[in-house]
Parts: sequence; C-alpha cells; structure tokens
Amino acid sequence: MYLYIVKINLTIDIGNTCCKYAVFSGEKILQSGTDIYSLNYIKGIIDQYPLSRKIFSSVINLPEEDADFFTKNDILPIRNCINSPVKSKYKSPESLGEDRWAAVCGGAFMSGNSFPFLVIQVGTAITFDYVDNDGFYLGGAISPGINMRFKALHNLTSKLPLVEVENGFIELGTTTKDSILSGVMSGCLAEIQYRIDKFANQFGKAPIFVGGGDAGHFDIYRENHIFAVPKIVLTGLNYLLNLNS
Repeated sequence: MYLYIVKINLTIDIGNTCCKYAVFSGEKILQSGTDIYSLNYIKGIIDQYPLSRKIFSSVINLPEEDADFFTKNDILPIRNCINSPVKSKYKSPESLGEDRWAAVCGGAFMSGNSFPFLVIQVGTAITFDYVDNDGFYLGGAISPGINMRFKALHNLTSKLPLVEVENGFIELGTTTKDSILSGVMSGCLAEIQYRIDKFANQFGKAPIFVGGGDAGHFDIYRENHIFAVPKIVLTGLNYLLNLNS
C-alpha cells in the first residue's frame, strides 16, 4: 500500500484595493477568495492550511509587524524566487509591480512556456505586459483603471458627479452620468482594443491573456487567441512556487 502526500500551495496576492488568495493542489484551484487586506485575514487563511507551501506578492508596503509575520510563517516573497519561466529586460526591476511579474509568469504557464504573449490586467490600474519571441519580458504600459478615471473626473472638477461602473453603457450620453459612463468605458475599451490590435498585427495569433476584476465589463474575447484568466496573478504565483520549492 502506497501513501501519496498531496502538496498544497497557498498563494496570496495583496493589491491596492483588496487581497486575493487561492489554494492549489497541483494546477487545480481548491479554494479561493477576496477580501480587504488585513493580517487577521491572512492568519485565518493560513490556519486552514498550516502545512501548505506559501507564496505572496504585494503592491503595497507592508507594515513591519505584517512583514515579520510573513517571514516567521515561511511565506515566500515573490522577489525571492530565483527560478522563473521568463527572463527580464526591464530596466528598473526594483520598481516593477509584483502583480505584473506574477501575471507574466501566469501567462507563461497558460501558454505552456510558448512565446510571445501579451498579458492585460483590468483592475485598479490597467496594465499591459509584453513577452517577446525569446521569452524576454520587455515591459509594457500602465494607465488608470475604470474607477480611478471616475474618481479623477469627480475629484478634479467642481460639478461632475462620482459615477460607479455599470454593465453596459450607451455610446452617446444624454445625461451627465451617461456621458461620463460613455467617456470612461469607451475610452478604456478603445485603449485595450488598440493594444490588442497592435500586438496581433505584429505577432499574429499569439495568445493574449486578460485578467483583473474589471475585465468582465468589456467584450474583448471574440478572437480565439484571447483568453479570460481572472486569476492569472495567483496562477503565476503557484507556478513560481513550484519552480522554487
């Protein structure tokens, strides 16, 4: 009789807006969730899987107490991962968002380490990250996300209202609210489509992976080489953890 021990990986992505986690058994997600970041939230997740291997990425500066907790509980920082499926040509690696790097590694996993590919994340910010034919990460672009644009219009003017995202918008707004919705949403969509078209013109049917909490507001999946990967950051963290354990 043989006893098989299943390795469980716990991946944690601390973002600007919320904290996401996923528990993997191999490549399969057993459990996942999202909440406002707090140390108690992280402790609760770890308590459920005390024997798991653990990794995290963060785009915020962790308080000293939190950083000490992560160290004491052997939660691997993504920046300590030596082995990676992608090489980098980024000129300021110390400033590269950890979520962007994890997403690129997630793209490498999803493509079976086949290059090139483009990763798009639509969240607090909209990011575009490019990997070339030789598997080198080239960099990309960052622009304001949907809610950031709504807030900028409200906070930097005297009378424009604060609008919240809605599913669907009309092309020609006949109220101020609808005009803001049209401007912000169609502007984001046009920007995303521009990047997709330019990448496709250069690389043909190379894969494009789209993630982020706000990606679902846009219909951009008409082509069969464009894939919705909502948990691409967590997928990349899982891949890195397996490569570095």
